[in-house]
Amino acid sequence: MHRLILVYTLVCANFCSYRDTSAAPQSAPIKALRNANLRRDDLYRRDETIQVTGNGHVQSPRFPNSYPRNLLLTWRLHSQEKTRIQLVFDNQFGLEEAENDICRYDFVEVEDISETSTIIRGRWCGYKEVPPRITSRTNQIKITFKSDDYFVAKPGFKIYYSFVEDFQPAAASETNWESVTSSISGVSYHSPSVTDPTLTADALDKTIAEFDTVEDLLKHFNPESWQEDLENLYLDTPHYRGRSYHDRKSKVDLDRLNDDVKRYSCTPRNYSVNLREELKLTNVVFFPRCLLVQRCGGNCGCGTVNWKSCTCNSGKTVKKYHEVLKFEPGYFRRRGRAKHMALVDIQLDHHERCDCICSSRPPR
Repeated sequence: MHRLILVYTLVCANFCSYRDTSAAPQSAPIKALRNANLRRDDLYRRDETIQVTGNGHVQSPRFPNSYPRNLLLTWRLHSQEKTRIQLVFDNQFGLEEAENDICRYDFVEVEDISETSTIIRGRWCGYKEVPPRITSRTNQIKITFKSDDYFVAKPGFKIYYSFVEDFQPAAASETNWESVTSSISGVSYHSPSVTDPTLTADALDKTIAEFDTVEDLLKHFNPESWQEDLENLYLDTPHYRGRSYHDRKSKVDLDRLNDDVKRYSCTPRNYSVNLREELKLTNVVFFPRCLLVQRCGGNCGCGTVNWKSCTCNSGKTVKKYHEVLKFEPGYFRRRGRAKHMALVDIQLDHHERCDCICSSRPPR
């Protein structure tokens, strides 16, 4: 009898321990599954619509403290008909730095929205320069903020918004809009029909071509009031500002844009070449079949006299080595080491400097 009770006790103990060991781990797989669903690269998304009836602002979370990771936030701003929306960035602005001058990771982007198109007004990151003041072209504008999974100790941004009355000159008409002269902030803007008749458009174009900066151009047109005219370019006005506008007092970005044309129109750029054609070899095949090289391209001399005769040619050519796989005709299905293919170094021409050569003047 005692032996039977002992056997019964052992069976019950084993059964109870089996139930305990099988039931206890159930919470572990569930917890692991939850953790697996929370991937680091998952974005928190939010899309918000704002009716602009007065002054307000949008900002990155925790501003001016460090903003969170993995965000994709969108604000769609709408104002009344016949009004526009003006955006002004807070001076305390800082996001993750750009890579090769491109905002790839963390950025804030502003888009102009209309019924027929969407225009990107700008994408900004880094911290060295506050984005410019922006006035929408219509009564809609979109702001997007994105951050990736890399944490940076930057304050983010804060954007103040307000609406402004759409600029419509009272004397303007749909059939005779050229005859309107509008005075904004002390600077008079004349249409071609009321400009000095002795200065034709072609003559004005040739005059502008002689200057490299807006400051020098204004000095030429108005030697006595050029400083006042330059200052007036930066005053707050309700009319639309170009994307190149920045809130600074020294020089406008038009100078930089003009200089960029001269610097970068005729420059080395990526160009793909077929290796067999480039090396003039017909009895071999290469992999890759094509490679990227630096070759001069683009036009140059834009805005100068006879600029259409100008060509962008190499001013310095160097040969660079590239390692490729070369195949020669033969049988490739034999076992053992292939005798008809090998890694080889080939030389390709790269253009390191480009010169703008025009028929009417020597190379520069």
